[in-house]
Amino acid sequence: MNKREREVAAAVLHALAHPVRLGVIEILAGGEQNCTQLYEALGCSQSLMSQQLKILRQQGLITIRKVGTQKYCTLQNRDFLKLFDCMHGHLRQFLHFEV
Repeated sequence: MNKREREVAAAVLHALAHPVRLGVIEILAGGEQNCTQLYEALGCSQSLMSQQLKILRQQGLITIRKVGTQKYCTLQNRDFLKLFDCMHGHLRQFLHFEV
């Protein structure tokens, strides 16, 4: 990676550095969801969800489309889920040795 790519990669990884945002990505791996479904599934307020979705969208991780008064979210690039597979593998190993 060149310097610019490293900077953008760091910004994307920083955008993931929140439990709610990680939860959004995990839920959207199963397909499109509306904002209400997301904040109810993750047990957070509508305003917190709105803030977190804005960050994910700014980094190109999700897309949001509006239908009437509802907003629907999808992953912008499903290949990104490969990173989550790596993270799950790391967590299984790390948490196993942590005990």
